[in-house]
Amino acid sequence: MNSPVICPDHPGLTNDPGHFLNFIDRNCVPYTYLELFLFAGGCFLWVAAYAVLIRNSLRYRFMDMAAIAVCSNFAWEGIWSWAFKTDMGWFLVCTYRAWFFLDIFIFWQLLRWGSKQISQPAFRDHFKPAAVFIALGFTVLYYFYVQEGMDTPIGANSAYLAQIIVSSTCLLLLLGSPDAKILSLAVAWLKGTGTGMNTVMMLMHYPHNHFLHTLGILAFILDTTYIGYLLRLKAAEASAKPRMA
Repeated sequence: MNSPVICPDHPGLTNDPGHFLNFIDRNCVPYTYLELFLFAGGCFLWVAAYAVLIRNSLRYRFMDMAAIAVCSNFAWEGIWSWAFKTDMGWFLVCTYRAWFFLDIFIFWQLLRWGSKQISQPAFRDHFKPAAVFIALGFTVLYYFYVQEGMDTPIGANSAYLAQIIVSSTCLLLLLGSPDAKILSLAVAWLKGTGTGMNTVMMLMHYPHNHFLHTLGILAFILDTTYIGYLLRLKAAEASAKPRMA
């Protein structure tokens, strides 16, 4: 476990893993109340998105997230729940772990229904071992990305690499889906808004991390495109239904 960091330039502020919330990071840069609200709120919206995703997977027997995105998220959450810990205090550590435990069920549902995303029947028989292999591969990649010092103390750089995978592959899944009714607007809004809140926090707290800013802006564009196109498809489906006389 990381030891507490005392910041001489900010009397009374200590970054301590035992705190419920840390109001300063391990580099002695304070977290503002707004930053903490945006980040914690965005994380909570992602927990809600996962809950709806699980409910819908049980209802429709279809995974409303691209298979590679599920594998990537599962790997990232495993790494940042157990191998590494955010420096924002144990409340956010517990939030990351909530994602992980929800994602265990999501990954299981992916193994059950994820092959429906594959258009080529010859590849469907190999979907389960392929998904496990991809998840393990992402786990190794994210572990060394963090271990070799390329991440922030909250895992933001690697998280937004995972987010780009989510935003881009889910858009491709939407474009290839013949049936929009099984794709959830609630999930789209929750994850899009949650990521947007987190991105604003990243812009505020990491003003010089332009790599992170670029990933956040790209994710926003992709998520907005996804929501807009899904709204269009659902409106088209609704107008195509026969009306009662």
